[in-house]
Amino acid sequence: MRLGGIELRIADAHGLKTECSPPRFDARGECVVVQLRCSVLHRPNHSRSGVSRHSAAGRKLAITLTDEAATTDFAARLAPSLHAGMVIYLSGDLGAGKTTLVRGLLHALGYGGRVKSPTYTLIEPYDLPGLNLRHFDLYRFRDAEEWEAAGFRDEFDENNICLVEWPEQAAELLPLADLEIVFNILPDGRTLDLYAHTAAGKQCLTALHN
Repeated sequence: MRLGGIELRIADAHGLKTECSPPRFDARGECVVVQLRCSVLHRPNHSRSGVSRHSAAGRKLAITLTDEAATTDFAARLAPSLHAGMVIYLSGDLGAGKTTLVRGLLHALGYGGRVKSPTYTLIEPYDLPGLNLRHFDLYRFRDAEEWEAAGFRDEFDENNICLVEWPEQAAELLPLADLEIVFNILPDGRTLDLYAHTAAGKQCLTALHN
């Protein structure tokens, strides 16, 4: 099935290609995997850390994006599922497209201003009509305690959507993500592995697949 520039293909939980068919849950009703265009799911290859501690659990959706326009289109499809109180991890190498995705989400949510990377500011706040979004970049943190010292804990409440780049730099101090998006760089685009760890995250994956 193709959605815009995105082709869906079912794969098993170990990343092996199977026949195209509607997604099915496993015997426990816990895991569904959707693979786009690639026959094998690619594991992320982060330069500074491995996969987030949560990526082994929850439902999974894998998406291949061919270019920046496809990333923007994907953001527009994801945005309607977001709501206040959600926490989203964005993991992947430098230049993988994390900030591009955030920019697409903000524009889809109605923000018309400039969206810049918080690499040096650590956090960029965006207050939209009826919705607040906080964009974090923890790349420069040397250890998890710096997150605590920065006073960011108070930003993770029921009023804000929190998008966190390089969440592994704050390790166990961060709240559990509703949705975790791992960016993998390919020669001809990007693969995004999406992991849902809460009911809100699972609703996002369901909406993306429908």
